[in-house]
This record gives sequence, C-alpha cells and structure tokens, in this order.
Amino acid sequence: MLSQKVIALLAGVFVATASTATQSEIPIPRSMSGDKGKYFLLEKKKNGNIVRALHKRVGVDSIGYTLTETNCANMQMRELGYSEQSPSAIKENPTKWFELVPGSSKSDLANFVCR
Repeated sequence: MLSQKVIALLAGVFVATASTATQSEIPIPRSMSGDKGKYFLLEKKKNGNIVRALHKRVGVDSIGYTLTETNCANMQMRELGYSEQSPSAIKENPTKWFELVPGSSKSDLANFVCR
C-alpha cells in the first residue's frame, strides 16, 4: 500500500516537472519553409531596446543552443555564444552587430522577441 502511494507521488512529480519544462519552450514561428529544424525560445530578458534571448534549435541530427542580443529599435542582432551541449555550456564571445536577412531563423527570432 505504501509503495503504491510512493509510486503515485513520484508519478505526479514527474508529470509536473515534465509539463513545467515543456511550458518553458515556446515555439518560434518560421516565416519560410525549408529548414528542417524546429526553434524554441527558452529565455527572454528585455533591457530598454535590447532583448537578450536564449533559443534552442532541434535539427535532424543535433540540438544547438544560441544566446543572442537583439536591438529592437534598429533590428540588428549579435550572437553572444553557442553550444551543442547545454545552455550552461555557452561561453560568451559576442560577435559584432549584424543586419538580419529577411526569412532567416535569426530574423524570425528577432521579430518574435521584439513584438
């Protein structure tokens, strides 16, 4: 009897944890087809016109995490870091600010986090 209660409790914790993890991954809509990857926003922090975002790309054979900053006033972006291991494995090494290519995944990310 006690073991059934423990199993039920653990199952409840597992379901709650799984649903919380799923809720934190917000799908990023794509404006163009062709990319076999799926993109998810994991974190977003706004400071003035700058949005710092962590997103995940789930590809056919890999998963990648990218940390970016987007200037929503002029719609420019820079990459802060990337890892295929985990978000915590990202080592920040910012690129220069760059223009976004319409229809690209980065452009779709910028439009999504700046709205």
